[in-house]
Amino acid sequence: MFSFYLKKYTMYVTIAAQSVALSLCKRHGLIFNRLRRLFTTLIVRSVGARVSLIGTIDADTDILIVNHQSMLDIFALEAVVGNDTRFIGRTGIMDKWPVSRIVDRVGHITVDQKDRRAIIKLLKDVKICQGKKVIIFPEGTRSQSGKIEPFEAGAKLLVEKLKLKAQPVVIKNILDVYNESNKTATSGTIKIEALPVITITGNWYEHTHQAMNKAFSQLT
Repeated sequence: MFSFYLKKYTMYVTIAAQSVALSLCKRHGLIFNRLRRLFTTLIVRSVGARVSLIGTIDADTDILIVNHQSMLDIFALEAVVGNDTRFIGRTGIMDKWPVSRIVDRVGHITVDQKDRRAIIKLLKDVKICQGKKVIIFPEGTRSQSGKIEPFEAGAKLLVEKLKLKAQPVVIKNILDVYNESNKTATSGTIKIEALPVITITGNWYEHTHQAMNKAFSQLT
């Protein structure tokens, strides 16, 4: 328990330090980008983690469809994808300091589900991110069940409306390394697997969910 709280405190202090540091730099300048990479590494290491990528994330992929288990998912993904990432997250989570300042400075995308026009804003925001890798968590919430939960409709709509090249990515054992719900933290390797780019067919979304669940159960 002590180890968990020590790592949690260290991680949040590091996130706060990143928030302050990015506020003092020109957005997306050389120093800004170097600090992002540095703090991503420090945040992952603060909980005793390393990140291992299995497979290849295609260079021209527009959107990554990823399962969601922890706030640490974001930093683990940045560690393997790089700075050209823009995450989609809900207001209420991504608009709280210190994360909110990072969201604003980097240009991550927030969605207010109470706003009936949210999907229109989301389409515009994602379209603006052309040339970046947008990352969406289609379950809509963090899964603590040991499996990938059913997908909400947002990712499907984005891919089809904007004709995006989509690739599924699976994170499996992040909760074995750092679990805020169970208050456990153990040093280890977070494993991330990039699946093949999606071919858009009539049932592509359902097939993607099935493929991700299969990879999730097999990734060790």
